[in-house]
Amino acid sequence: MSAKSMSQNTPAKTSAPVVSATATGGQPKMLIAAALLPCIASLYFTTGKPTEPPLTITRPQPALLFSTYMYNHPEETITPGVSVHTEFRFRNQSDQPVTIDSVERSCGCMTPRWTKTVAPGEIGSLQVPLDTIRQSPGFHEYLLTVNYTDSKPRQTTLTIKATFPEKMVVVQPRALYLSQRSSKPVDFSIAVSDFRDEPLRVTDVEATAAFVSTKVHHKTLSEIVQASHTVDAEGEAEEESQHQSGSRTDIIGTVSGDIPPGHHHVLVTATTDDPGFPVVTVPMIVHGPDFKPGEEAKLNVSHIQLDAADGSNARREGSVLLTAPTSWEISRVTAWPEELEVRHEAAGEPTGSHQITRVRIKLASLPQSKTKHGLVQLIANDGKDLITVNVSLDWPQ
Repeated sequence: MSAKSMSQNTPAKTSAPVVSATATGGQPKMLIAAALLPCIASLYFTTGKPTEPPLTITRPQPALLFSTYMYNHPEETITPGVSVHTEFRFRNQSDQPVTIDSVERSCGCMTPRWTKTVAPGEIGSLQVPLDTIRQSPGFHEYLLTVNYTDSKPRQTTLTIKATFPEKMVVVQPRALYLSQRSSKPVDFSIAVSDFRDEPLRVTDVEATAAFVSTKVHHKTLSEIVQASHTVDAEGEAEEESQHQSGSRTDIIGTVSGDIPPGHHHVLVTATTDDPGFPVVTVPMIVHGPDFKPGEEAKLNVSHIQLDAADGSNARREGSVLLTAPTSWEISRVTAWPEELEVRHEAAGEPTGSHQITRVRIKLASLPQSKTKHGLVQLIANDGKDLITVNVSLDWPQ
């Protein structure tokens, strides 16, 4: 075919790039053009204007950033009878002060303390002592929910995991919740089991409330069924029973009828011959009958925390406010342990039919019992009425 005929059969020109008729090796020019198209397209998108908007954060970020959200305490780090301490540190990464309103606990065996208000850029701390004496052997998981407000209400969930050894002191139940709204007595029981090689012996038991009576009922040294917590293949906690040699002391008690109205904190205290466990305490909440209209008395808080430590930074004193009818008269005050000192005085003039009393509670010296629990009773109107204040004693690590 002549050169003229080839020219007549050539397709019309397009906007495709112009290349030479042949390349090295005799490849046709159209194949070269097709091979270059992806590169040219890439060059266009690289040098042209972006087709999508830049990435921006439109959702406000939480103000508190925690250094960790989960702690794990393996069995080898846990000593029976000694509290397990966990500290969560956090930073306020906003430009406004943040106040933590509350910390919810999945177990009453934890007594968290935290930095209430954190300025912008500052670091705060949430310290969580975990009482080991009320735990069963095996794996446990505890949750804390931190409630605070920045631009809106926030919640942060923290997790503590711990594996408790088999040879330890176990108190069951860990706490008691009883309702007593009639004249018929209500009975309860507590078991103190010690699976260590040298078990303790309970020598005495008593309760802080006059309407609660207790006594040591039965003690054995035999094969005791012990409930342990393990983790299944899916990571879920499950309970199993096993037999171990140990000592068990049964404590029985009775809540008498016709108790004062309101909700009352009570401590059952068992004295032992073990220096490591001089006193074993079991907290109780007893729900009595409702107050009659106009006769209700209440506290602004029912629980305070004090430091069982020396030093200028130790918080060894606190106070609560009691609002009660003007007819109320505090007859006497009791406190356990005896190292707690209590004073009370009027907080301003009576308003209407009510008066406000400030109750000051001080840890005068460190308790020999090493207890983590305390209690104050305000007995009024010659024993007809009663208000209780729950006290937590936070011992240093």
